[in-house]
Amino acid sequence: MADSTPSGASAATRPRWPYQGTPQVLLLIAGLVATIASFLPWLETPFGSASGAVVGGSVTFYAAVFAVPGALWRRRGVVVAHALILAVPGIMVPLWRFTWAMGRLPGLGEAWLPGPGMVLVLISGFVAAYAAVRLWQRAPLPRS
Repeated sequence: MADSTPSGASAATRPRWPYQGTPQVLLLIAGLVATIASFLPWLETPFGSASGAVVGGSVTFYAAVFAVPGALWRRRGVVVAHALILAVPGIMVPLWRFTWAMGRLPGLGEAWLPGPGMVLVLISGFVAAYAAVRLWQRAPLPRS
């Protein structure tokens, strides 16, 4: 098999994406899922569903849109910051809406249920937090 490197190119090239490994892929997936899930129903009731855009999904949408390009950066610190930008609202906003519904709406499981949007945004927030922790603990890559 012929060598695919151009003549004169060194064998040591810059690493390709994902630059920081698997946590960077997880952040990209979490950002894309949270972007879509922010507009899915967050509360399901017999009378209809409450869209995420009405009950707090706009905050998580903006955080998710900000996290997606953060998953493409080379610098570990920038990727950690973008992961935290998704993790904090991705966890706090669904938990806030869930506790609000527990206090105001009667009968969890009988009169209302958390919708798929709330659950997916919450899972995406935890995945982004996991990615941030893994990236923070990782040793920096050697500079070449």
